[in-house]
Amino acid sequence: MNKLTIPLIVIIIAAVIVIPQTLFVVDETELAIVTRFGEFKREHKSPGLQVKTPFAEQVTRFDKRLLRVDVAPASLLTSDKRNLVIDSYARYRIVDPLIFFKNLRNEASAGSRVGDIVNSQLRQEVARDLQTEVISETREDIMDRVTKDSNRIEISRGDVLRDYGGITDPFITIRVDDNPNDEFRAVRASEEQIALLVDDPNALDADDLTVTYAANIRKALGIVIIDVRIKRADFPPDIETSVFSRMEAERERIASGLRAEGTRADSEIRANVDRQVNIILETAEGRSALLRGEAEQEAITILATSLEKDPDFYSFRRSLEAYRVIMDSQTTVIIDPDSDLLKFLTNPNGGS
Repeated sequence: MNKLTIPLIVIIIAAVIVIPQTLFVVDETELAIVTRFGEFKREHKSPGLQVKTPFAEQVTRFDKRLLRVDVAPASLLTSDKRNLVIDSYARYRIVDPLIFFKNLRNEASAGSRVGDIVNSQLRQEVARDLQTEVISETREDIMDRVTKDSNRIEISRGDVLRDYGGITDPFITIRVDDNPNDEFRAVRASEEQIALLVDDPNALDADDLTVTYAANIRKALGIVIIDVRIKRADFPPDIETSVFSRMEAERERIASGLRAEGTRADSEIRANVDRQVNIILETAEGRSALLRGEAEQEAITILATSLEKDPDFYSFRRSLEAYRVIMDSQTTVIIDPDSDLLKFLTNPNGGS
């Protein structure tokens, strides 16, 4: 065997083992971070071929596309004290892989955390809205507010001072509320109120204002919630049947009213048509009787005029018509010889 064969085989085996441990590819749909024995070293947000220390450094990849979380259904109480079982979902994107890895580790933990955040914001928002608003066209505005509020996480003042650059940090939002239990939403603190809170956390207690601190979710968890939507808003099972029964009764009442209205309209239309038919028929009959009377009058006039011109010819013609009716080859007629009916048979001139 050639002396170079064994070293070449060793080099090839070493390359096969070392190169995959040294080079890695970041896909265009991925984010990646590199850790050395669990300690963060660097992050890669752009796709391409990257290098790491073999065996010592590990690569953790995250999906940078939109991710969906199906939030667990929750029974929420509206401002008019109506229970609704709301089933929703949220879509989010990982924007800072290092913060995401430190606080959430993986997508499963992120899904659970996002679901809790969305449910909490939904509960607060629905508590300020009427049932009709949640299930009507105004739901779009409600979802926009929930999406916006879900991108903030309430934290304590101590966490603000420890993890951020103080309460004036641009990623911190401070809100004040004179009554957290009413239907009115908290408002952002003014610059004067923030200045007072910098030195004294209880500066607004005299005004009976409740102060809440919220951190931007991008800075806190390394993600951004893009959209929150309600898939389904139903009544609880214990009242769903009664609600449907009331709805059916209401629809039946409306249907009965419509049927009664239709029956009344049908009767009115039929009565009007019958009246019009009777008028038309009576008018036609009257016109027909008038025409018949005029025709009979004209016929009588014509007949009278004809009789006046030649009564004998008329008598002869009428006798011929009678002969045609009563006389044929199958009929035997017995007539008095002095009958007028025989006068034209015995004497063509009609003499006796």
